[in-house]
Amino acid sequence: MASQKELVAVVAEHMGVPIETVTVMDRLLAEAGLRTRALRGRGNTPMSYRDGANLIIATALGAGPKDAVRLVNEYGDLQVRRLRESASRDKTFLGVTFGDALANMIESVAASRVEFSAHEDEPNHMAAEVTLFGPEPRAEIMLQKNGGPFTFEYGQPFGRIIDLKRTVRFSQITLGFVGEAIAEGFAK
Repeated sequence: MASQKELVAVVAEHMGVPIETVTVMDRLLAEAGLRTRALRGRGNTPMSYRDGANLIIATALGAGPKDAVRLVNEYGDLQVRRLRESASRDKTFLGVTFGDALANMIESVAASRVEFSAHEDEPNHMAAEVTLFGPEPRAEIMLQKNGGPFTFEYGQPFGRIIDLKRTVRFSQITLGFVGEAIAEGFAK
């Protein structure tokens, strides 16, 4: 299992955010109860998939550390609205909230490394892309599986009329590295 410092390092590296910034965000999330509290002493506290999801949400939008807790609360609590392409699959397949779904995706990508690493022409190929929209919080998780996409939408489609639109995307690469760090830890 990854320690707090190891999780911060992986997220910083793969999200392209300075490690000092991610460290401050991580501390603020821990103080707000949005990350597993570290044990006292020399022991390492194993991080959870939800800890990884919260840290990714905090860093993805490029906001300052002071906004980390607000962003995790706003985006992490977004309710699943619909599954765009399929009426046969339950819209809560990944999770009821975006935070739960992202945590489940982090775990799934790490566990299905072969499928997520397969070439797109191979029959077992899987892919994932996560999109966060702002400033009105919305999110999507697109899961490519069995030859078809499944797009899970979180949050309300229309809020206030705002001209500014912000979109952030990342793929199974970040999810996989974070998931593997949490699942296996690092070679010491």
